[in-house]
Amino acid sequence: MEHYTAEPALQTRAEHAEAPAWDSRRDELLWVDQLVGLVHRGRWHGGLSITHTYQLGMPAGAVVPTSDPDGGWLCAAGRGFARLDVDGTVTVLAEPEPDGNRMNDAKCDPLGRFWAGSMAFSQENGAASLYRMDGDGTVTAVLRDVTISNGTAWTRDRMYYIDTPTQRVDVFDFSPDGEIGDRRAAFSVEGGAPDGMCVDDEGCLWVALFGGGGVRRYSPAGEVLAFVEVDAPQVSSCAFAGNRLFITTSQENYSAEDSARHPHAGKLFTVTLPVGGPPAEPYRPAT
Repeated sequence: MEHYTAEPALQTRAEHAEAPAWDSRRDELLWVDQLVGLVHRGRWHGGLSITHTYQLGMPAGAVVPTSDPDGGWLCAAGRGFARLDVDGTVTVLAEPEPDGNRMNDAKCDPLGRFWAGSMAFSQENGAASLYRMDGDGTVTAVLRDVTISNGTAWTRDRMYYIDTPTQRVDVFDFSPDGEIGDRRAAFSVEGGAPDGMCVDDEGCLWVALFGGGGVRRYSPAGEVLAFVEVDAPQVSSCAFAGNRLFITTSQENYSAEDSARHPHAGKLFTVTLPVGGPPAEPYRPAT
């Protein structure tokens, strides 16, 4: 198994950094500080610097670019979906979740449709869903009775999915029209709770380990191929920008003593790898 060590890319500490996504329109990294509702844009020049921060006014689960080269972003936020314009205007598009729930991790599939999951603030078992927003803005509940909807990733004919308490990665057949087949277990995850996830150019999965202090690379069959060590226990997600992997971490629910004991918790990390991965797929509105 290959072993790598990530280094802090940014000294700023978030409460709960999440959902990194490389916006290839602007060569920028997007990420959120989830519970305080911040969306950050950052540039990499030998180090990561924040170029702009937006306050959504609601918890921010995830953010993705759109196909408009001059446009803003689509967010999983609050109890549903919102558009974030470049000037900071936030427009709520749909709110399918009930009070007591919030949106969590989200990503676009290769067809440009936005898949976003939810969770209850109480983490009640089975209270969450996974939704798909099509290009025309239609929102469909694809999965019900999940608990903490987290990472998604796609290969040519498969969709991978994480509901964190199951301690596994699940897989669906994925058709050219974007429909999914029956859900089945792909492989189990040990050494931390599976959280965010991304896919590399070789079709392997990189899974963030919340409580596991790292990111693990798996083959589609579940063989462990590599481990990226991160000097923060609560690793929340990861995303590629070429062969650079950006990794988010959290200090959620930490006491002052916990934060002092783990001084890098809440920072973004990065590592250069021998394999790269695609940038974030943009949301493609219907024209």
